[in-house]
Amino acid sequence: MTYDQRLDRLNPGLIVLLIDQSESMLDPLAEGPTSKAGAVAEHLNSLIYELILRCVKTPREPPRPYIHISAITYCTDNEGNPIIDEPLKRLVADGRAGSTLTTTDLAAAPLRLDRRPGPTPGSQVNTPVWLDVVAQGGTPMCAAMNRAGALAAGWVATYPNGFPPLIVNLTDGVATDGDPQIWSDRLRSLRTTDGSVLLFNVNLSRFARRPALFPSTPDGLPTDDAVRLWEMSSVLPESMREAAVQHGVDIRPGARGFAFNADVRALATFLNIGTRIGRSLR
Repeated sequence: MTYDQRLDRLNPGLIVLLIDQSESMLDPLAEGPTSKAGAVAEHLNSLIYELILRCVKTPREPPRPYIHISAITYCTDNEGNPIIDEPLKRLVADGRAGSTLTTTDLAAAPLRLDRRPGPTPGSQVNTPVWLDVVAQGGTPMCAAMNRAGALAAGWVATYPNGFPPLIVNLTDGVATDGDPQIWSDRLRSLRTTDGSVLLFNVNLSRFARRPALFPSTPDGLPTDDAVRLWEMSSVLPESMREAAVQHGVDIRPGARGFAFNADVRALATFLNIGTRIGRSLR
């Protein structure tokens, strides 16, 4: 295990967000006031903003393109046909957008700016939004992983010595189009000289139960589907283990990039720790 390649213009990083947009994502997250879909959109927009800030070297110039980001959403239509979308691609209107946008692109092209309560009573701040809340149909997770695999394969061919792609799958359900473990094995078989592709999975629950963050074994997971998601998840690189310790998370040897019964706080912690790719930004 290496995962210590720096991120720079010659070897940027890639983060792929797989977002379950099935109908059940409209259910409340952990019996709270926010839907699972709403919480995911909120935290992913915050994550994109944080990734942009990580690439700022000086306030006098735009963020540097050290991180590429792709969002792949998945649901089905009324007939059960898979709908696999890449909504970030539509943010660039001049035809330049491929399957990924850089932190430079995203900083210049949010979907919109929302007015949100500010840090002081009565104040408001502009908050950039890149992803909206959508939920319908079933859960074609295999088709989404197939799309992510094609993207990751092209990336490792283009940047064979870079930090390997990181894929984060956020879901509340069971794949409705086959066994996703077959596709996850294919994803994690891709590699650069710095390590294999990383696949992390976040299970979102409607029940207010204690979350499991980065477990090292599947012991205690209540369903075969939860165990399968754990088995699909990569072991945490050392840099992420160190970040987890700094956040006060109990990390054991063999900890995996997996969260079960994630609530709002657990989701935020997972995304903060699980997206720290590259040793540092140049």
